[in-house]
Amino acid sequence: MTPDRLLEMVGKPGGPLADASLWSLQVTDAAVLTPSFRRVVVTAPGIEALRSEPGQDLMLRVPLGTDRVVNRRYTIRAVDPAQRTVTVDVSLHGAGPGTDWISAALAGDRIDAIGPRGKITLRPDVDWHLFVVDDTGLPGALAMMEALPAGSRASALLEVDTAADEQEPDSTQADRLDLRWLRREGTRAPGDATPMVEAAERVDLPSGTGHVYVAAEASVVRGVTRVLTERGLRPDQISGKAYWRRGLPNAEHGEPTKEG
Repeated sequence: MTPDRLLEMVGKPGGPLADASLWSLQVTDAAVLTPSFRRVVVTAPGIEALRSEPGQDLMLRVPLGTDRVVNRRYTIRAVDPAQRTVTVDVSLHGAGPGTDWISAALAGDRIDAIGPRGKITLRPDVDWHLFVVDDTGLPGALAMMEALPAGSRASALLEVDTAADEQEPDSTQADRLDLRWLRREGTRAPGDATPMVEAAERVDLPSGTGHVYVAAEASVVRGVTRVLTERGLRPDQISGKAYWRRGLPNAEHGEPTKEG
């Protein structure tokens, strides 16, 4: 589906973008967050009306220097209706039009976006939560952790490059939140599924009904999902989202190319 076709679907009743809007964004602030992450804060007329669920994203319509654009999806880290701003944190481990634009963004820059998008959001009706994410899934996982209802129990397997990239939720109402960091430390490339799959084989799965959120490279999502299913979780207890795929970027949509 082309970027222009997606634009035609925004706000149409019954469609996949029925709840999304087109926003004309202006950057109000942009800064390095950690060595591998950059934070961009944007505003737009009426942005205080944006209603997103933790884990949803904005699709930036990244210009290519001509009349063409490519769509790139980035998870919403925070919405501040009072300040009329939306914050997006982006992992810069890969090169491409989206990360190039984010890396160079300065206050005053403008870009169009579609959102909110995304069906993977926090499940409040469970006894425990498990987040399994790499760098690309970290902003969404943090947003969901901050939205956990009081009394929640949650744990997370979080892969980043080094300890300098580790981030914790700004606040949480969870009674218990256990974070385990998996650091590459320059010894392996992003997208190597083995460490996260092995961690998923050992992670504690408490009694009661739980839900797992997996957001990472495509092979990581497949491997972790397989392991957790083998350990007894039902498919409807696992929400998986492949944010990227090694060596095969989808130039039109910013998502992994489908297999087969």
